[in-house]
Amino acid sequence: MDSTKTITNSGVSVDMFSDAEISASENAYQVTVETVEKEENVEITMEQASAVEENKKDSSSPISEQNNSAITENVQKDEVKDAEMDDDVKKDVEMNEESKEAIVRPVFNFAQTPVQLTGSWNEFKTKDNFFKGCKWAPDGSCILTNNNDGNLRLWNLPEIFYNTDSEANWSDIKEMSPVLKIREGELIYDYCWYPLMSSLDSATCCFASTCRNSPVHLLDAYTGELRCSYRPYNNVDEIEAAHSICFSPNGQKLYCGFNKVIRIFDVNIPGRNFMETKSKIQGQAGIISCIAVNPGMPDTYAAGSYLKSIALYSDGCLICLLQGQRGGVTHIEFSPDGNKLYSGGRMDPEILCWDLRNPGTVLYTMERNVTTNQRMYFCSDKSGEYILSGHNNGAISVWDTNVDNLDDVPLPPKLTFQGHDDCVNGIGLHPTLSLMATTSGQRKFPEPLHSDDSDSSSDETFTEKYISFDNSLRLWWVY
Repeated sequence: MDSTKTITNSGVSVDMFSDAEISASENAYQVTVETVEKEENVEITMEQASAVEENKKDSSSPISEQNNSAITENVQKDEVKDAEMDDDVKKDVEMNEESKEAIVRPVFNFAQTPVQLTGSWNEFKTKDNFFKGCKWAPDGSCILTNNNDGNLRLWNLPEIFYNTDSEANWSDIKEMSPVLKIREGELIYDYCWYPLMSSLDSATCCFASTCRNSPVHLLDAYTGELRCSYRPYNNVDEIEAAHSICFSPNGQKLYCGFNKVIRIFDVNIPGRNFMETKSKIQGQAGIISCIAVNPGMPDTYAAGSYLKSIALYSDGCLICLLQGQRGGVTHIEFSPDGNKLYSGGRMDPEILCWDLRNPGTVLYTMERNVTTNQRMYFCSDKSGEYILSGHNNGAISVWDTNVDNLDDVPLPPKLTFQGHDDCVNGIGLHPTLSLMATTSGQRKFPEPLHSDDSDSSSDETFTEKYISFDNSLRLWWVY
């Protein structure tokens, strides 16, 4: 093609040489440029090209030989630098891959009783300020707890766990204290972390909470400030408080449970826009007390009801209804592979394991002591091998789920130890370290006076004299 091309960029016209002109120019200068394609192209500058041309005219001159050798040496140095940069990039990639491999899930075997490292209890010496569960941040940097005083507290992992010194003295760990306290207006119903939370990205450091007579709040984990609200209006245009909340694994959806209704918000669109699933019309009545999303199938989620039923939904449509819990369902959790669903209820001594490959089938049960109406959490490790739960008497049990058919016999615990002196209502395993967090406490009521303590001059028939309680957060090292 001999015609001249014209390229216009932002109103400036630039004339490009034709192919014939380029060929003539190359013959005149007799300069050959070799292009070596790497990650970054190595180009000879115009000054080096002109120097090479002048040296070619007088190749017998010692100066030209020196220039040629100098230019060649510079080019070789550039190539060596590029090679070193390539090696550095490869090393960085290898280090990143090694670091990713180094961040592995802890392997638990619970061969020994966990050892208590630290905790917090001095701040909670009044009987009414009991804990209501604990939840590790997805990156494991902190713990979020809920107390009966209407405060959400954030606890940082002690600094000693970031210390690589092998001679660190674990006995020097002091009692933990909250780094952030967030006061909600009313009784807190539920709370959960944003699933993609990472302390390295402040935009992801947030969690959601729901309390009585209030919309769902998205709170900043650094400052405690309100980021946005998700306002669930009912059919009479009044804000209705959610009893349970749960994020989807990708953090795009926020599931909220209400009385006979499940509402789904788009996390990126706060306000009053939501999708609604009427659970009662599809067969599940009562208040939706807990929600969990299947990690293997993010469009499938389970909802538990205080009327003892569990329903599986996919894209808002009911798949199946599971019934068999003795008390109102207060906590449900999928296994990591999504093939099993664990459920527990209030005033219910059993944790049921449902086989989702054959809906309606209970693989096995795990017995625990539950004599309270409050929510008692349980948890599984990331491999799905172990299930952990507390008891009403302060004991903690661990069950190994890799068992054969038990012929309707409850699964025996692998390990049981005394962790608290009161009801263990919260339990959670650290995502990357061999750590376990537990919380305790429950509502206490005055007891009747004993016959020998009654005073004829007093009309009181109840006393708090014999009430004992343990409201504490404890951190354990797990073997």
